[in-house]
Amino acid sequence: MKIEAPPPTQRPSAPVSEDHNAEDPLPPSSSDRALPPYLCVLLTLLMAACGGAETGEAAPGAAPEGASETTPEQAPEATPDAASDEVIPNLPSPIVYVGSAGTADQLFTFDLTSRVTRQLTSLSGNAGFPVWSPDGMRMVFVVATDESADVVIRDAESGATTVIVRGNGNPADWGPRGERLLITKDGNDGRGLYIVDVASGAQQRVNTGSSADAYARWARSGDVIAYESGRDGNPEIYITRLDASGAGGETTRLTNNTDLDEWPSLSHDGSHIAWASGNEEEKDLWVMRIDGTDKRQISRGLLFGDAFAEWSPDGTQILMTVLEDDSFVLKLIQVGNGKVAHIGDGTAPSWH
Repeated sequence: MKIEAPPPTQRPSAPVSEDHNAEDPLPPSSSDRALPPYLCVLLTLLMAACGGAETGEAAPGAAPEGASETTPEQAPEATPDAASDEVIPNLPSPIVYVGSAGTADQLFTFDLTSRVTRQLTSLSGNAGFPVWSPDGMRMVFVVATDESADVVIRDAESGATTVIVRGNGNPADWGPRGERLLITKDGNDGRGLYIVDVASGAQQRVNTGSSADAYARWARSGDVIAYESGRDGNPEIYITRLDASGAGGETTRLTNNTDLDEWPSLSHDGSHIAWASGNEEEKDLWVMRIDGTDKRQISRGLLFGDAFAEWSPDGTQILMTVLEDDSFVLKLIQVGNGKVAHIGDGTAPSWH
């Protein structure tokens, strides 16, 4: 599917615990506005109980206004039990996400430690798909208006924005040192993955052997990318090894079934991939190792929204977009036991 901009969303509301059983846990990979007082009390009690925790090329310009196997083994049916007191972590990293602000979608941050939400942008267009840079000093995101969509970088301290790629509304990701971006671009030769030099705007296509690739994430080690590809008529998850220049090398297919396998996201240490698998009516969160082994269904009955899931820094939790009652909301899921916390309205999170 082609995603140009996310639908309207709203800011996170109070977390509500939910429980979902899953298979045996994976080994861990390695304006400011305070939330309401009742939520602060709830979160304090929860954390006390668990002891705390984890297209054409364009040079940069001015800021805008605006693997092969059978179908993966199914997880057991979820059985509700007591409410979890472990699902809200005590981790310092802020989350950036997309929320609704009046008539447009804007960027917000939400800190799970301080429980503070802050609106970052007031653009005339809709913001979408934000991603923190590796050093946490910048974020890349998409700004879409009625006329166009651009890939934009925002300085976290000053708020200054710069257009890096014009006329492209597809999500982008950072290279390991923050000097390059990985984007999806549609052209005369099909859809492909491109590496963009942030300083010059120069673009280089990644050789994956296909013209039907999209929605890629770049490992922090810099030597591998994970993405979805429809080269065989059905979206599947692939990885491609990169050399120092970013040219593509060995490509491996990690999924092979009749489901839609989409939106792969690499854990911070690069050992695991989270992705969406299912159909448009029932699509859940799955996790596998980087080599495609040990596939586990983590969620059941949560309709995965069209955005990347986001790993916590320690690899024990995943923040994902869920379509619920015709609205996009954020859910925080424990990888080990599948327990879920409702964070609030929002979409497309990035966790530095």
